[in-house]
Amino acid sequence: MTTKCLVTGGNGFLGRWIVAELIKRTDYTITILDIFIPSNVEPNDRITYITGDITDAAAVQAALKGHDICLHVASPPHHFPAEKFKRINIEGTQNVIDACLNEKVGRLIYTSSASVLQDGSPLVNADETYAIPKTFIETYSETKAIAEGMVLKANCDQLLTCALRPSGIFGPGDSQGTPGFMDVMKKGQHVLQIGDNSGLFDWTYVENVAYSHVLAAQKLIPGSKAAGQAFFITNGSPVPFWNHPRALMAEKKVVAPYLIIINFHVALVIAFLSEMASVVKRMLGKESKDGFTRVRVRYIAYDRYFNINKARNLLGYEPVVSYKEGVKRTMASFIEQEELQAKKNAAK
Repeated sequence: MTTKCLVTGGNGFLGRWIVAELIKRTDYTITILDIFIPSNVEPNDRITYITGDITDAAAVQAALKGHDICLHVASPPHHFPAEKFKRINIEGTQNVIDACLNEKVGRLIYTSSASVLQDGSPLVNADETYAIPKTFIETYSETKAIAEGMVLKANCDQLLTCALRPSGIFGPGDSQGTPGFMDVMKKGQHVLQIGDNSGLFDWTYVENVAYSHVLAAQKLIPGSKAAGQAFFITNGSPVPFWNHPRALMAEKKVVAPYLIIINFHVALVIAFLSEMASVVKRMLGKESKDGFTRVRVRYIAYDRYFNINKARNLLGYEPVVSYKEGVKRTMASFIEQEELQAKKNAAK
């Protein structure tokens, strides 16, 4: 009998890669549940598409009917307001858990985040024995931690669960990190550096994260030691933070002609003033997105890397694409898309 797997957020950046890995490495039939399904997608004998919102409990339960596995990937991007994080990450996850139990879905894998340990302190080779902080410095991290706790607590004989904690995902199709670094380059801001670049950061190629989801789905069987557990997922090769955007730019043959290094403490003061300016704008009824913040300064300057031995031992995880190869593949795709867009613009 064919195993049926539903992927929430299956049309997003990571979701698309997970679906591709499932197609490549399993014989599962796959249902993609997403708030947005492009009009040009074509269902086939392996993939079905359902438009739905995970904050709609009835829609989630209807979508999960008849499935054996749920990969819960859906989550809002970092720039969303706090209220949406709470609705999607917490209420949406509860809907998924309830639907899995009601529809007798046997396995639930949650895409958590390495940010569940993010309290503003350095994280040096952090592993799963580190306690979840009591206080957080951003709503995204807090809501992901709450949702992860809910999923792991739901683990039982009827519903086996686990959580995967990726860090710094990048790769072809990335709509946030890589394009952001490229915009910085175009504006000439790549000459700026915050801190002394001594902090190590875990960047993770998206295919490796997708692969870990397939492993979790396969390993999460009765008697598995993976049940009820969380796992850090990275490339296992942390690099100084600023080396990453420079490696991406090097694929375009761009090297900063000089560097302006902003002291960490000075950057915190500038970030505080930027935050206050955003608050004032909102008080005046003007639209204001959080830009340069103290959270981001700490994120950039501190050590933030993780130990993946638990994933290696219990899931059999090992990165399938090296960090350096991931950078090459990411930028090859990005450059190709830039060239296609340029041709479209020229044809107008």
